[in-house]
Amino acid sequence: MRFLLLALLSPCVACTWFKHNQEVLITSEPPGAQIWIDGENTGETTPKALDIAESFGSDHLLELKKKGYRTEQRALHQYTRGYTLRFIDGAGTPSLPPLPLFWTLGDVFFPFGVKGAIVPGEVYVSLYRNDEPLLGFDLLRAKSAEAAQGQ
Repeated sequence: MRFLLLALLSPCVACTWFKHNQEVLITSEPPGAQIWIDGENTGETTPKALDIAESFGSDHLLELKKKGYRTEQRALHQYTRGYTLRFIDGAGTPSLPPLPLFWTLGDVFFPFGVKGAIVPGEVYVSLYRNDEPLLGFDLLRAKSAEAAQGQ
């Protein structure tokens, strides 16, 4: 019975799929920092691979917090790309036959695909102690905040 059902459904497969890189590896120096995503504590600590990708997701704000260290933030971007079959969008080449010789029933009803991924797929963050001097963008951010308060 299962073989018959499989034989009947096999023409319905399509060139449609949803694919995404599911996990983002988050590590820190020193390890053991709390992982916050979009302002919510995940309950996990570094190093950890988290599944935060979705085919139709959104960008995320990653924060790493550890007692005695400054909080660090990183932006994680959702990359989504949709595409259609070459014959549907008119991008077929002369080397390909113009007729749908190898189309399936699924290609007629669902002639598209979607890929999604969180970029970057791996995040490494160095945490700085509270008593260490500010450097780089942290220093510029602090000076900018001071200037804004002085106005």
